[in-house]
Amino acid sequence: MTYLEQQLAAISRVSPDIELHNLVSPWGQIGPLPGAVETVRIRSVPTRFLYEQTRLPLRKFDLLYCPANFGPLLGRRPMVLTLHNAHYYRTGLKLKGTEHLRPWWKVKANHLAMRRADAVVAISNSQAEEAIASVPDIAHKLYVIHSASPDWPRTCVRRENLPDDYVLTVASSATHKRTVDVVAGWANFLDNTAWGLSLVVVGSTTPEQTKQLVRVAGRHRGLLKMIGPIFDRSQLRHVYENAQAFVSMSQLESFPLTPVEAASVGCPMVLSDIPAHREVSQGTALFVRPGDALGQSRKLDLLIGGNASGCHPAPWPVSWDDNARSLVRVFSSVSAALT
Repeated sequence: MTYLEQQLAAISRVSPDIELHNLVSPWGQIGPLPGAVETVRIRSVPTRFLYEQTRLPLRKFDLLYCPANFGPLLGRRPMVLTLHNAHYYRTGLKLKGTEHLRPWWKVKANHLAMRRADAVVAISNSQAEEAIASVPDIAHKLYVIHSASPDWPRTCVRRENLPDDYVLTVASSATHKRTVDVVAGWANFLDNTAWGLSLVVVGSTTPEQTKQLVRVAGRHRGLLKMIGPIFDRSQLRHVYENAQAFVSMSQLESFPLTPVEAASVGCPMVLSDIPAHREVSQGTALFVRPGDALGQSRKLDLLIGGNASGCHPAPWPVSWDDNARSLVRVFSSVSAALT
């Protein structure tokens, strides 16, 4: 949602002559958008697919922008498709324990939509490589348009019950985020140091995951602070700015936004060594083999102790206006080719 809100606002800024008409679902938790906003009365994901394939091709538009992996498979109207889900391509298709995130029909629908689209946008170089490895015949129409550095509110607001000294991670219910590895590495770090740093976990977890994280924290469970989702971005900025370090042990990403957010406010990072983390951090992080809790503990010790070199975070150089200009050029190219 952050991606869409900030991207569409930037499109409106850099190209105000574009008339935006946004179709949103009733359950989409999205903020104010530029242009017209129409809520499409669909009840579930299956009915969304039904709408996209039967009703959407009949709508009147000059160009259809589908920013979330799927689009109509029929019809001849111009369409630009943006890829976000790394589970539908080479590495993601082989990742164990995430099969529920990539049902065969979704993978098939995404690959067909890529073939149908007039242009396909990948949000990172690493994602582009993965997509082409799975669907080679889209290479001639694939563009890499990086996601952007966040637009933060100018002011920060302290979150209630936030500890003074803490390491930060952002969790979700998705198993590939490997929040349990973050907790294990942090607990091991506390076992072997005099530092008494809390671990702040922002984001949603299931009750079962919460029990598992508390269990892995062991005798340090009192320092594990699970504060849930933060919807106020002024509070989220404060959480990033005041963390001693940001940690992500995710196994799979397309364009990991959280390291970009951390780097934008100067927060040092310990990241799993995957291509997307290397790309967005620009190498200015400490890297750990995925699943290596002991390695994460050692990197935290270097970082917190001030003995790490070469990991001062570099702000991501792409702004949302840069992103929007590149996307508008693709829109124009597609429209020109079909007129």
